[in-house]
Amino acid sequence: FRMKKLFILLLSLIALNSFAQMVTEDTKRKFTFGLDVFSDIWQDAPKSLDLKTLHPGVNIFGSYNFMFGESNVSLSPGLGLGVHNMFTGSWLRVNNDSAYFEALPDTLSYKKYKMTNTYLDIPIELRFKSKSEFRIAVGFKFGFLIKAQTKYKGENYWEGTSDQVIIKTAKFDFVEKNRYGFTGRIGYKWLNLWAYYQLSSLFEDGRGPAMYPISVGLTLIPF
Repeated sequence: FRMKKLFILLLSLIALNSFAQMVTEDTKRKFTFGLDVFSDIWQDAPKSLDLKTLHPGVNIFGSYNFMFGESNVSLSPGLGLGVHNMFTGSWLRVNNDSAYFEALPDTLSYKKYKMTNTYLDIPIELRFKSKSEFRIAVGFKFGFLIKAQTKYKGENYWEGTSDQVIIKTAKFDFVEKNRYGFTGRIGYKWLNLWAYYQLSSLFEDGRGPAMYPISVGLTLIPF
């Protein structure tokens, strides 16, 4: 399954690269499209949350570059879609007034449990791009939660059997509806390092753990 996702990603990159070669230089100067591939580092996570090592996610974005005259500097607002996955060995529970994590039993055999949050983002960056296509950018983005969901795949612990089940929960209370934080990017041509420091918590204030993600990864920019 992971190889299938990797294959689809590679095909998409090849298609984007082929399309980028047909785009005029004037269009490349005015517009930027890219893909962030990253993993989250969770800050202030509660002890009850058994976090895994990697939490892969992806952002797709496009922006318009308002150039400062004939310089190589631009102010670039845009629109994006961000998907964050948190893999853990703890089940997300929700009661009447708060959300919390409860560790899965050590005796339970399961393949994965993850929480996936999808956001519609409005990023804005101050960018510098040299004639040799060295890039550096700092920015800020504000996001709106589209969907928060969890997925479990493993033994049917709740009925006391070893039958393999898939359990999805598609709605949660107390997940923060908005997010915001600083972004940074540096690189050369189509490959860049990227980071996002989120200032807002995953859950509403006082309604869940006050935990914050730092996203670190690569940006692929066909143009």
